[in-house]
Amino acid sequence: MNKLLTSLTALAMCIAGTAPAAAASADSPVYQDFTFIVEDDGNAAIMGYLGDSADITIPAMIENHTVTKIGSCAFEDNLTIKNVTLPDTITEIQYKAFADCRELKTINFPDSLKTIGEYAFTTCHSLESIDLNQVERIGRCSFQLCISLEEITVPGTISTIPDHAFHGCHSVKALTFEEGVTEICSTAVLNAFSLREITIADSVTSIGEHAVGYTYYSPNFTRVDSVIYGSNGSAAEEYAKANGFSFLPTGVELGDLNADLRVDATDAALLLVAAAAKGAGNSSGLSAAQEAAADTDGSGDYNAADATRILQYAAYAGSGGTGSFKEYLSHLV
Repeated sequence: MNKLLTSLTALAMCIAGTAPAAAASADSPVYQDFTFIVEDDGNAAIMGYLGDSADITIPAMIENHTVTKIGSCAFEDNLTIKNVTLPDTITEIQYKAFADCRELKTINFPDSLKTIGEYAFTTCHSLESIDLNQVERIGRCSFQLCISLEEITVPGTISTIPDHAFHGCHSVKALTFEEGVTEICSTAVLNAFSLREITIADSVTSIGEHAVGYTYYSPNFTRVDSVIYGSNGSAAEEYAKANGFSFLPTGVELGDLNADLRVDATDAALLLVAAAAKGAGNSSGLSAAQEAAADTDGSGDYNAADATRILQYAAYAGSGGTGSFKEYLSHLV
């Protein structure tokens, strides 16, 4: 309960945006429309932008000072910028640096970038994709309400996913936590209404309460219809089963019992034969992966009803219907 209260308090803070103010002053020096400061280590931080261009390129050097940071609130509330190019000298994007840049569509994250601060890209409604490549730390609410993102991959360089990091990313359909991630904190990916596939690596050993696959409207959490992929015996499987999500071992495609990359009548026939054998007290003849693929409704078992779903999808696809079997099932719910 204490963890849940802490998480909900964090959500309120995400919405309010409570955090330290920017360090720039009104008389900060200007270089090519960028205000900046020189820090104690001799490197420069961009602290603001005075121009009106939609496409901006951050300089790598300012007056012999290497630009290593995008400072707190540097571009906050800028409704003009659409495309940002960062140099390979940037190591940190600080608190609210691009918050509420609602027209921002693209920004590159160079390999030099290690830290993305709290709220850094909150409410960037138009941001189309992110490549976190070598990033090592992301802050709370860092990508909150980035509603145009459709896929998110968290690399293993980021060990901990903090609360509300991807809160309100409504359009995300596929979410992957790669090998190297160890902890997904409570409510890390909340209110991702479109989320259908969640892949969690074996390195993840801690998954907090309502960490992924839930929406929240006070006072209730509601589970999203998602499939969780992971290894048998993993934290991913434990989380899925404890919370009522469908679970599939990584590499198993739901409905594709013969692994021919199609879901069709052949799979249904295999399923019916196996179900009949099992019902007669004999071995089903299916591997564990095939049995997972046969369980189309996530009930923990398979039977004629699962075969019927496969046949219905085969008929749908044969008549020109588009989309995967999982997408088809999501429309039946």
